[in-house]
Amino acid sequence: MNIFVASTIDSSERSKYNHVALRSKIELIRNLYEESNIQLNSTSQLYELLESAEKLVDEWASGNSETTDTALLFKSLHVERISNAMQVLSSEVSRKKYLKDLLRGTLNFFERELSHAKSILWELEVCTKIRKSIPDTQLAEPDVVVSIQGQKIAIPCKKIFSEKGVPKVLSNAVSQFEKFFDFGIVAINIDDLIPANVLLEARTFEELGDKLHRANMIFLTNHERHFKKYLSESRIIAVIASTSLVADILDESPKFNNALQWAIWTTPELLPKHAKAIEVFREKVMC
Repeated sequence: MNIFVASTIDSSERSKYNHVALRSKIELIRNLYEESNIQLNSTSQLYELLESAEKLVDEWASGNSETTDTALLFKSLHVERISNAMQVLSSEVSRKKYLKDLLRGTLNFFERELSHAKSILWELEVCTKIRKSIPDTQLAEPDVVVSIQGQKIAIPCKKIFSEKGVPKVLSNAVSQFEKFFDFGIVAINIDDLIPANVLLEARTFEELGDKLHRANMIFLTNHERHFKKYLSESRIIAVIASTSLVADILDESPKFNNALQWAIWTTPELLPKHAKAIEVFREKVMC
């Protein structure tokens, strides 16, 4: 098998983070809902996270940044991650559907429970990351569609909440695209396989990348037999495993970060057109 890795740790952005930057993240979310005439229900997780982040903004704006409540800081990191993913909705015609779906369930990334909102956010995150390097990337059925060299690749986006659910997830992913697309890449988020309330500690950013890589590799290795089954039939040409966590960097700055790593699994035994498509995808997205 072949495995390629791409890491994103937003330390460069957070090194310049202040109340102005966080306020812009909050406003992007609120503006999307206001412009779409959708009320942010006070019982939703997103509402609570925004309220907490705004409280932190007020504290920072008043110069009270030295005694920041870590609970508020972690919630602001959640808002930052959500806002970054939601940027793709600014130009999305059908954004009302996504905005409503994001109110259905928890968006607290320390919690471990089934959440429709997290599943939808994962679709937005996939689209956001790929579109940065492949502009012709759309939110469309099955979840995300990427055009590479005249070929349209379906990318069903799945969150795993249990190791036992992998075969069913792959089967469902295939059924989403096989009638309308020649092939697809399944993007699997495994955040919720990590124990609840875990703050990932690492001495350095390099060590953090190693830990995220290990989590992805364990998942891919454990389920390689399932991936081989579907790749052997050329229905799925690759599987992306993604881990995103809040990290505490002990010896570097900034201390707290959102960290993300993708690993993409594929096999050399692909049809030539599939091999070329995945090569282009890897070179653009996994660099």
